[in-house]
Amino acid sequence: MPGKSRPIEQAAEFLRTSSASPKEKLVVGVKLLQAATMFSEDWPPELLNRAREICHAFLKNRSVAAWIRRMDEAAIGRRLTQLTQDVAELAADLEKAGRQ
Repeated sequence: MPGKSRPIEQAAEFLRTSSASPKEKLVVGVKLLQAATMFSEDWPPELLNRAREICHAFLKNRSVAAWIRRMDEAAIGRRLTQLTQDVAELAADLEKAGRQ
């Protein structure tokens, strides 16, 4: 699966290095994760399910942007930290799965 996890790696890189505001990073990060799942035809099912669960946690009530508008800066920071960690772990697990 070399190269197949590229969209998820790009999402992880964006979340880790972007100079965008925390709100922008959260919105774009979730959107990039959603996009990565569109190219997931050869992902292991458990990793695809995990990616979908992460997206669902952000999208279960409304659009990401509408949901974030109701959050304070501290909550945004906490959610951004968690999303960054989750996406990085998912990218690493996909890379490991590709080597097996």
